[in-house]
Amino acid sequence: MRIAEARVTLGVVAAREGDLDSALAYGERALRGDRRSLPSLAMVSSDLDQVLQSRYEHAAEAQEFVAHLRELRRSH
Repeated sequence: MRIAEARVTLGVVAAREGDLDSALAYGERALRGDRRSLPSLAMVSSDLDQVLQSRYEHAAEAQEFVAHLRELRRSH
């Protein structure tokens, strides 16, 4: 779980630095990883959600990832 949370944090940093591809890659790896607490990961990922929404609102791949995060939060 800590690794997944660290990947989300790296995704936030990448997004803030203007590297959307890396941000999405870190986010996807965090969601795919072996984790024990999906609700906790969904909560932690809210920072990544916010950065992607504010900086990449016109990028389809960012919006798809944001939709995926929101779907995870709703399901748990």
